[in-house]
Amino acid sequence: MPSAADQITREYILESLHLLEQSVHKIKHCLQQLDLNQVWWRPEPELNSIGNLILHICGNLNQWAVNGIPDQKDERQRELEFSADVRLSVDELTELMTQTVAEAGSVLHSLSPEALLETRQIQGFTVTVLGAISHTAPHFVGHTHQIIYLTRLQLGKAYQFDWSPNSQQKRVPI
Repeated sequence: MPSAADQITREYILESLHLLEQSVHKIKHCLQQLDLNQVWWRPEPELNSIGNLILHICGNLNQWAVNGIPDQKDERQRELEFSADVRLSVDELTELMTQTVAEAGSVLHSLSPEALLETRQIQGFTVTVLGAISHTAPHFVGHTHQIIYLTRLQLGKAYQFDWSPNSQQKRVPI
């Protein structure tokens, strides 16, 4: 029988991955309603587009979870995530996001209770692995809500909702 620490670790990892997977689902739902110009539209020149936000959450998740937790070298170029010159297609953004979350999932599934308490240097911060997960999953969710807002801002009444209180869910939706 698994120990309490094993059970807590498993549940924490499953909940964290659920947040990431629900975010991917919500973002894909938004992308399906938008054309390429809407994906890269900025409400103001100094604000980010949906495309930039997707690049950013993938860069962050890659830095903190995919490379940071296993303590591998990360070559993130954060400033490019916000560049107006980068314009990946919707398919490329979707693939990048799906692949990054899958890679993070592989890393998280490999963790033991003891590993959660190990420290890492990520983005100049000394954090535990638990702290790295606690940072990056909510960060991803927060920007997901910005993406939903930017989608609704552009589509107005034409926005199609994905979830309703009557939906069947196994876990709490974001």
